[in-house]
Amino acid sequence: MKRLIPILALLPLLAGCANYRLGSMLPADIRTVHIPTCNNQTSEPLIEQDVTQAILAQVQMDGSLRIAPEDTADTILEISLNKFWLDPVAYVAGESSTANQYRMNIQAAFVLYRRADRSVVAHASTVTGWYDFDFAGDMTSSKAVALRPAAADLGRRIINHLVQYWP
Repeated sequence: MKRLIPILALLPLLAGCANYRLGSMLPADIRTVHIPTCNNQTSEPLIEQDVTQAILAQVQMDGSLRIAPEDTADTILEISLNKFWLDPVAYVAGESSTANQYRMNIQAAFVLYRRADRSVVAHASTVTGWYDFDFAGDMTSSKAVALRPAAADLGRRIINHLVQYWP
């Protein structure tokens, strides 16, 4: 009887976990996705290449969806890069106007829809990926170093939104 009391005490806690699922929260009919190159609406040239590659890598790493050609995919994921900006986050000691560290921000919107009937499965008007980087040498070189990690962060956030949250 003494062994039964702790088990009975745990039952209400276990009941709270009844609807918890491991893995993807995608609807059962969605297993493949086609991801065309991101639409770059920012003034930053060529970032759509790195962001698209980062999103493809995140899909493969997550494993909830498989990449497929457009004509056979269950869904299409369209992504628009809407904003790109840098924020200073740290300054040279004693020089309040000279930044030595920046945050690169890439803001996107996306829509995931079923290829067959174009019904929207998921969408978000604002998802932002970012990465903090040290300014070294010139800004062009520094930005080039930071772009891949910022794109990877954006890709991770988009894929997490798709596979982990369903309202």
